[in-house]
Amino acid sequence: MKEHTAYIPKSGITSLLKRLGLVFLFGILVIISLMIGVDKSVNPDNLLNLDPAAWQIFWVSRFPRTIAIVLTASGLSVSGLIMQSLSSNKFMSPSTSGTTDAAMLGVLLSFLLLGDQPRLIQMLFAFVFALSSTMLFMAILGRIPLREAVYVPLVGLMYGGIIKALANALAYQTNALQTLSKIGLGTFNRFTSFAMLYLVLIPLALAVLYAARFSIAGMGEDFSKSLGLHYKRTVFLGLCVIAVISAATFVTVGPISFVGLIIPNMVTAFYGDDVKKTIFDVMLLGSIFVLLC
Repeated sequence: MKEHTAYIPKSGITSLLKRLGLVFLFGILVIISLMIGVDKSVNPDNLLNLDPAAWQIFWVSRFPRTIAIVLTASGLSVSGLIMQSLSSNKFMSPSTSGTTDAAMLGVLLSFLLLGDQPRLIQMLFAFVFALSSTMLFMAILGRIPLREAVYVPLVGLMYGGIIKALANALAYQTNALQTLSKIGLGTFNRFTSFAMLYLVLIPLALAVLYAARFSIAGMGEDFSKSLGLHYKRTVFLGLCVIAVISAATFVTVGPISFVGLIIPNMVTAFYGDDVKKTIFDVMLLGSIFVLLC
């Protein structure tokens, strides 16, 4: 009897090799990130020799910073992927639709109304403003007669510019320009504790679970309903995922621009527009991109 071996298409082997290469590069960059810092005592020799001071710096600073980079990059990349899928536009992302600017306005208002509050309160303000702003922007898009690809990001940039101008005017009137410039600075060295970013794991898990539904919703309301999908509920869930990720990352590390725009386009150019198929590659490539930067 002849034995039959499974046939693996050449394209499938190529895709697998690409993914393995990305995983290997990701692992190398994570190790490099863990070793880079001001204090040179954190090095492989001291860690292997169980140096207490080196391990303390490792757990207090290096490890949380690296996790923050991975979570921020993964979250923003997935946010861009979902937003592009729901709007059927490759130029959409939190940074080109006013979502990030609305989160900044929410954080500014939390400072003005409540003073220096815990970051959870700031995140709640940022979430409410980011979600409201994104829903308003999607409603505006639905009323634009010509929804050509080039017009949508232009409208988004103008919309974000209006929100940013409002934040600047409010900060100027309340002598809070220094506060606004502080919260508008993106950096991974602002805090040594990134516990707030672990909230990103929840929307990321929801994004993975509902990835197929987001792809279907991107095909339009009528098509989604014909397949038995609750279109408005799915879109609202997607916007909540985007808002939570945008709020958590902004409050913790500040604005990280264009990750949600560039990474999804790079991945979908190779693997297509299926969110379920590309979501892990988007998270992986986003993490690699920010780790390199």
